[in-house]
Amino acid sequence: MDRAVCIHGHFYQPPRENPWSGGVEVQRSAAPYHDWNERVTAECYAPNTAARILDADGLIAEVTNTYSRISFTAAPTLLSWLERHRPEVYGAIIEADRESRERYAGHGSAIASCYSHIIMPLATREEKRTQVIWGIRDFAARFGREPEGMWLPETAVDIESLDLMAEAGIRFTVLAPHQAGRVRVIGVEGWTDVSGGRVDTTMPYVCRLPSGRSIAVFFYDGAIARDVAFGDLLSDGRRFAGRLLGAFSRRRERPELVHIATDGETYGHHREFGEMALAYCLRTIEARRDARLTVYGEYLDAHPPTHEVVVREMTSWSCTHGVGRWQGECGCHSGAHPGWSQAWRRPLREAVDMVRDALAPGSAEALVALVRDPREVRDDAVGLVLGRWSDEAAAAFFSRHALRDPSPGGRRRVLALLELERQAMLMQTSCGWFFDDITEPGSVQVMRHASRAMDLARQVLGIDLESAFIDILRRAPSNDPEYATGAAVYEALVRPAAATDLARLGAGAALYALFDLEPLAVASGMYAVRGDWRYRSGADGRQSLLGTVRVLSRVTGEEALLDAVALFTGMDRVVVGVRKTGGDEALHAAWEEVMGPDPAGAVSGAFARVYTANDLSDEERWALACRVLPGIGSAVCAVYRDAAPLLRMLEDLGIPEPGVAAQLREHACTERLLAMLEAGCPDPDHFSALAGEMQAKNLRPDLAALREAASRRIALSIEEAAARPEDPAPLEEVVRIAGCAKVFGLSLTLWESQNACIGMRGQYAGMQERAEEGDSSAQQWAEAFREAAACLGVRVT
Repeated sequence: MDRAVCIHGHFYQPPRENPWSGGVEVQRSAAPYHDWNERVTAECYAPNTAARILDADGLIAEVTNTYSRISFTAAPTLLSWLERHRPEVYGAIIEADRESRERYAGHGSAIASCYSHIIMPLATREEKRTQVIWGIRDFAARFGREPEGMWLPETAVDIESLDLMAEAGIRFTVLAPHQAGRVRVIGVEGWTDVSGGRVDTTMPYVCRLPSGRSIAVFFYDGAIARDVAFGDLLSDGRRFAGRLLGAFSRRRERPELVHIATDGETYGHHREFGEMALAYCLRTIEARRDARLTVYGEYLDAHPPTHEVVVREMTSWSCTHGVGRWQGECGCHSGAHPGWSQAWRRPLREAVDMVRDALAPGSAEALVALVRDPREVRDDAVGLVLGRWSDEAAAAFFSRHALRDPSPGGRRRVLALLELERQAMLMQTSCGWFFDDITEPGSVQVMRHASRAMDLARQVLGIDLESAFIDILRRAPSNDPEYATGAAVYEALVRPAAATDLARLGAGAALYALFDLEPLAVASGMYAVRGDWRYRSGADGRQSLLGTVRVLSRVTGEEALLDAVALFTGMDRVVVGVRKTGGDEALHAAWEEVMGPDPAGAVSGAFARVYTANDLSDEERWALACRVLPGIGSAVCAVYRDAAPLLRMLEDLGIPEPGVAAQLREHACTERLLAMLEAGCPDPDHFSALAGEMQAKNLRPDLAALREAASRRIALSIEEAAARPEDPAPLEEVVRIAGCAKVFGLSLTLWESQNACIGMRGQYAGMQERAEEGDSSAQQWAEAFREAAACLGVRVT
C-alpha cells in the first residue's frame, strides 16, 4: 500500500425537529419535498447507496454503494432521521461500513462525529466532553463497533477538544491543510513552519497533547477538494480519478496517501449526478495496480506517523478568519447575498451563550440532589435518546443512576433537566451562524432550541431568561425588510412553535384523528398519545369528533388527560377545542351541543382553549391538504360529468364554451389517463387515442401527476415481477407503461425500479439458461425482462 487514495465525505444534516413535538415540519423551500432532509436524501444519501455506472450505450452496467469504499462521517442528527424515515437507506449505510471492514483489513469506512455539530472551540469543556462521548456512544450503538476517528464540526479545532477525543479513545481526525502550523520529524529538535497550507498532505502526523496523550491528524489535499466541491471535477469520473492519481510524487521514496475531504452532499445534492462521478472514479482506481483505495484507519495502521505537528487552534475549514463565522461579522458568507451584513451573528452568539451560562450551574446543582453522579448521568443520557425515551430505556437509566427509588416528581425533574441540557447543546449547532441572515432556517432552529431550553428552565429551575434573550436579539439586525431585528424573527417564527404544550398537542391529536392520521409528535417517539374518540360524525358534509385524549411526554414525563373536539367543513373552516376532562356526562352534553345548529359556537363556549384554521401550523395544514386533495379531483370529475351534456350541446350549436369548461375537460381527461396508468395501461392504444384527442383540442394534461403515477405504477409492477418469478405479465406491464409515458415525454423517477431490476439480473440469468434449453415459458419471461430492462435503462448482463 505504498500509494493509496482516500476520499472522505462529511455527510450531515442539522437538527430540524420542532423541539417541542420532535418531528421535522414541512419546509416550503424544500418543495416538492416535505422538508430538506427528504430532499437531500432523494438527491444524495439514497443515490450513494446504489450509484450508477453507465456503459457506452448509456445503460446501467453496474451499481456501487459508495459508502463502502470511501471514508465518511456518520453524523448522529442525520442517521437518527434516516433510521426513522428512510430505514432502507439507513440500513444500506450501516451495511456499507460492515462491508468496508472486509475490504480494508478490519477498518470501517465510517468515522464518528461530535454529537450535535457545535463549534467545539466555542463550547465549554463539559459541553466538549459530552459532544465527544455522545458521538462515540451514538456511533457504537449504530455500527456495532467503537469508532477509530472523529470529525470535528467544520473542522473547528482546539487542543482541549483533541485531548478529550484522545482520552475517549479516538485515534485520528481530519483537518484542512491551512490548519497545520509547524511540523518536524519525530525525535528531531527543529520545527518547519508550514502555515498557509504548505503542509505535506500525503502523510499522517501525530499531535502531542499537554496531557501526555496524542492523536493522529490527516490534512487533506485542499486544491483537489476545492475543485471537487466548487469546480467541475465531478463532471467526469475518469478525470476525477486522474486528478487524484496525478497527485502522487513521481519519485516513490516513501508511502504516500492522496486524500480529500468535502461535504458528502457534494455527491448528488450540490452537484447533480456527483455520486455517479464518484462511483466511476472509485472503480477506475480499484482497477489500477499501482494505487489502491483505503480508509484512514487502515492507512494509519500500515503507516504510523513519522512526523509530528503543531495544530493552529481556533481555525476551521470554512472560515478564513478562524472561527469568526460563528461569533461575528467576519465577512464569510454563502455567496448568495454578497451585499448582506452579518452583524446579527454576534448578538445571536451572545444570546445563546447567555442562556448556556445561566442554565448550566442551576442544572448541575439540581441534579446533585437527585442522582449519584451528575457527570455520569449526562454521559449516559444519550441512551435515552437512542432508545427514543422508551419505558424500558428510562427504567434502565434510573436503575443505574437514581440515588433512591425516585418519586414520579423526582423522575420527571431529572428527565426535564437532561432535556434542558440537550436543548442547550442543540441551540449551539453550527448552522445557526453559517448562512447569510438570522431569518435563515438554521438560525431560526437554534433560537427554537434556545426557547425550549428556557421553557424547561422556567418549569424546573424557576429561571426566566426569555426577556433578556429577546433584548440581546434586538441588537441583531436582519437583512430581510420584513423583520427589523432578531427579536422580530423570534416573535414571528419561534414563539408560535413555543406554544406547543400538552394541551396544544392534544388538540392536534383530535384534528389528526379526524382524518385517521398519526400526529407528528407520536411519530417522533417523544410523546405517547392515546385517544378514546367516543363520538364521531360525517353527516351533512361536516366531519366531527369528540372524546378524551391522554398525552404523555416521554422526554420529560409530563402528562395530561383532556377532553378534545375537532370540527372540519373545509380548509378554512376548522375548529378544535381542548379542556380538562370533565367526565362522561359533560362529554355527552358537549356532543349534543356540537351536533346542534351552531357547532363552532358550542366549542367556543364549552372548551377552555379553541383553535381555528388560522391557528394551524404549516405542518398541520400540509397533512390535512394531502388528505383532502384527492377528494377534490373526484368532485371536479363529478362536476364535469354533470356538465358534459350541456357542453356537447354548446359544441353542436357552435356557441363558445366558457373558459372554465376547458379546465374541467383537462382535469377529467387527466383523471382518465391516471386511471389507465394506475391500472397498468392494459390498452395502450386507448391511452394514445385520448392523448391525441387532448392535443387536438389544445387541452393540457397535468404532466406532474402523470409522471408520478407512471413512476409509481412501474415500481409496483417491478415489485410484483420480483414476487412472481415465473410470470411475465408484470414485466410486460412495465413496457406498456413506459410506452404510454413516452406519449407525453414524461421524465420518470425510476431509481427504485432500476434497483429492483438490477437485483433481478441473477434471476434472468437462470431463466435465460432454461430458455436456451427450449423452455418456452422461460423464453417468454426472459424476453419480457429484456424489454422491461431496456425501458428502465438497465443492461441485463
